[in-house]
Amino acid sequence: MEDKQIEVILHPTSDFFDEKDSRWTQQKNLLVRDLQGRATKVEKRSEPVEGMKGGLETLIITLGPAVITGIVDVVKAWLARDKSKKIELTANINGKIVSFTADANGVDKNTLKEFLTQAIEKAT
Repeated sequence: MEDKQIEVILHPTSDFFDEKDSRWTQQKNLLVRDLQGRATKVEKRSEPVEGMKGGLETLIITLGPAVITGIVDVVKAWLARDKSKKIELTANINGKIVSFTADANGVDKNTLKEFLTQAIEKAT
């Protein structure tokens, strides 16, 4: 299992900031920066959306078992900075899409860690 890697899509949202607000962009950039020090790979992808300049941005991290605790710590700390933030983590495990949503009020470090661990273990 130690060599297994999985891609996880992160979709951060905010109840306070508009998606186009530059302050929200800064918040997401902080998340990316913090993840870059922990994940095996961090990548931003932009998918074109009709009528939207620049498209819909997707954040994808590649991780393995050795970095799970670091990723959990980053996500938990990022959510704690602003109670209006949420983050959805989605993984494709053998063709099945599995998601986990966390916010500052309800993030459980152990549950998030278990989600990522199970995603890696079940991926082929």
